[in-house]
Amino acid sequence: MSIEPLPSFNQITDVLQEAELFTSTSEVHGILSGFICGGIDLDSQSWLTHFNDVVNEGVGLPQKAKKLIISIYNQVLSQFTDDGLGFNLLLPDDEQPLDDRCDLMSQWAQGFLVGFGMVQPALKEASEEVQELIKDIRDISQISLDFEQEDEESEIAYAEIVEYLRIGVMLCFNHFSRKPSQSSSKTIH
Repeated sequence: MSIEPLPSFNQITDVLQEAELFTSTSEVHGILSGFICGGIDLDSQSWLTHFNDVVNEGVGLPQKAKKLIISIYNQVLSQFTDDGLGFNLLLPDDEQPLDDRCDLMSQWAQGFLVGFGMVQPALKEASEEVQELIKDIRDISQISLDFEQEDEESEIAYAEIVEYLRIGVMLCFNHFSRKPSQSSSKTIH
C-alpha cells in the first residue's frame, strides 16, 4: 500500500480549524497513535468511530477533515508496521518557539493516553516496564515548561523527551498490537 506524504503541520492545523475541531494537530496524531498502540483491530475502520467520539462528540467529520484524518491514520500505521520506516511524533518544526513545541508535545502525550485508554482495557496485565512507561507518558502530558531562554541545553532536553516518547510508544505497539511475523522460520527436529 502506497502512503502519500502528509500535508505540512500548519496545513493540517488549518483543516482541523476549518472543520471546527477544537484539537491540535499533535493531539490528533497522539490519539491515532494511541489507538494503534493500544491494540485496536488494525484491519478495521472501528478507530474512526472512536475518533469521532473523542474529537467531534460522536458526529462524523466533514469530508475534507475525514480524508485527512484517514491519511494520518494510514501514515501512523505504516510507520509502526514498516520496520524500516520508523515512527515519528507529529510536532511542529524547530522554527517554532520551544515553549510552543513543548506544549504541543504535551498535547501529543495527552492524545496518546486518550486513544490508548479507549482501546486498551488490560493495562494492568502488561509488563511492569509498559505500565511504568504509561505513567511516564502521563507525567509528560502534564508538563508545563516555560523556558526563559532557548539554549542548546533546553533543546537537547526537549529532543530527549520526544525520543523517549517515540521509543516508548513503539514498545507499546510491539506489546499490544504487533502481529507475530508470518515469515518466522520453522525448525524441523
